[in-house]
Amino acid sequence: MIKRHRITVQAPTETLDATGQPVVTWANFRTNEPAEFKPTGGMESMRGKQLEAGTKGIFRVNYREGYTVQMRIVHNGENYGITYVNPVDGLRREIDLMVKT
Repeated sequence: MIKRHRITVQAPTETLDATGQPVVTWANFRTNEPAEFKPTGGMESMRGKQLEAGTKGIFRVNYREGYTVQMRIVHNGENYGITYVNPVDGLRREIDLMVKT
């Protein structure tokens, strides 16, 4: 599969603000990472009285250690939360990162 997209993978870091309250910020874990994106569907849900739309998909990247479901992917200005990390065929060549917006 040709990896024609470039993504940034970010990891959460927690710091304390001036009042001592925790604040989560995002630090780049990998930048300009080659990936292939396959949308797997969309979704709509009601949160309170507000309709929310989202996208589900899979980013396939080259195998590297360290990906977790606490991370997110930034692609074309959109943030995708990683919901599952799946090594392809159990081999150490590629990883599928299941995501949703």
